[in-house]
Amino acid sequence: MADNCLIAKTKKRRVAGNNGPRRNQLTEYGIIATDVPQEVIDEIMSIATTYETNDLRGDNYQISQHCNVDDAFTSSLSYKQILLQQLADNTNDEIDEVDETNYTKWRDDLHCPNVQKYLETKFIKPYRTRISVMPPGNDLNWHIDTDTSVLCRAQIPVVTQGSKFQWKTKQGQSEVEMITGNVYFVNTGWLHRVVNESENVRIVLIFGVDYDNIPDKQAITL
Repeated sequence: MADNCLIAKTKKRRVAGNNGPRRNQLTEYGIIATDVPQEVIDEIMSIATTYETNDLRGDNYQISQHCNVDDAFTSSLSYKQILLQQLADNTNDEIDEVDETNYTKWRDDLHCPNVQKYLETKFIKPYRTRISVMPPGNDLNWHIDTDTSVLCRAQIPVVTQGSKFQWKTKQGQSEVEMITGNVYFVNTGWLHRVVNESENVRIVLIFGVDYDNIPDKQAITL
């Protein structure tokens, strides 16, 4: 990744914080909720299959305006993300544009009341909620996002059969195939990637969450 990329420049802000345990104090993954309503799953699926724009490489996603997406995420042009929460209106500093916690404004042009209600009820304050759509045969580059002491990450699987979320830690490599209906904590403080070797399009909802707002902390604490 180029040194002038804002993701690289702001790395120190994501390595350590005071908002939760460090990455090695939590598991690589864990189920933190099991009550995702069907209307939430249906709403994610509807948006994923009808919204044609790739926000990861578009104007809605300020991160992609400052960095090479091919280096940071994947070189696959068919992999896309759909932002449901965009950058807050009062954010003007380009450094703050790559801060996940500044993506708090629900988009007016995408109708997702069920997703918003569930996340705000269960997790209080979600950040940069987006839908990941990965076609068959795609994968993400190995990368580290944010230490859990800064911000945690969670996913709601919609279609994940045959795809794997993988980690590399000091103990070795691990992976999980997610099951629809659950919410998974994913530890992005370790090297991780997604591999989709199935014949299905992988569809998941991704969002940031403060450690204190995770409902079942015991499921992820070592």
